[in-house]
Amino acid sequence: MTFKGFLFIIASALFHVLWNSTLKKSHDKPSAVLLMMVVTVSGLAPYVLWHYPMEVILAPAPLLSALSAGFFFFLYQYFVALSYEKGELSLVYPLTVTGPVYIVLWSHLFLGERISAGGALGIFLIIYGAVTLQTRQFTVFSMDSTTLAGNRAGVLTALGAAFFYSFGAIADKIGVTHGNVAVYTMNLSVFMLIFHLLRMIFQRQMGLVIRAFAAAPLTLLGGGLVMLLSFVSFRMGLQEAYASYASALRQISTIFSLAIGYLVFREVLTVGRTISACLIVAGAVLIKVG
Repeated sequence: MTFKGFLFIIASALFHVLWNSTLKKSHDKPSAVLLMMVVTVSGLAPYVLWHYPMEVILAPAPLLSALSAGFFFFLYQYFVALSYEKGELSLVYPLTVTGPVYIVLWSHLFLGERISAGGALGIFLIIYGAVTLQTRQFTVFSMDSTTLAGNRAGVLTALGAAFFYSFGAIADKIGVTHGNVAVYTMNLSVFMLIFHLLRMIFQRQMGLVIRAFAAAPLTLLGGGLVMLLSFVSFRMGLQEAYASYASALRQISTIFSLAIGYLVFREVLTVGRTISACLIVAGAVLIKVG
């Protein structure tokens, strides 16, 4: 991983936290995601259409990668939402962020990536640190069999979310490798927008979208612009990094979330959360060195 790629992925993690902060303030999150996707596409499309010919924009291989990644990322977002509805957060959240584990396997099989022992340890530390930071306990899976049985639907949907994300990450890496980053990111955003739009239409929720826009147009505009920066910066970094490392490194967003909570909202910074943050930083350093 180059230093430039490392910095781009770190920047994308910060932008990811910022647009998710906007999302958390929204009463209707599916509508907010859809509207921010509209802003992202609207911001990318004029630049891409002005600077690149149609044969580049519609090149089959990157376009197919964008379609595949968009579909799997849409499924990831949908299944994460389902898992939070159907299971206890402390149980399902650790499962939703296990995507990098699958990505290590898929990238080895399909992309020929070979990660170092230090890099593998870095991936583990980041995932473990991110999970313990959110759950606030260092025993990640401490539920008894009765609790697990009662959360079976949440567990399965959380595992499904991570599984779908891993395939999206592989398609993402193929897309930025064989296509132009700006063009690929626009196509990816368009396909994700289409899938979200179809879902809202199918569930007859377009009225909610209109009301969400009327309630906070400027907030959603700002969130969409930050989402655009997050999408582009991550894929610029992904160009120069293994998919295995990039997906894990982006979990450093949890540290930015912790910092914002402490500095802006005066949240309590406990010893346990500090240790978790240090584990994430150590993992990031190992990935860069590896």
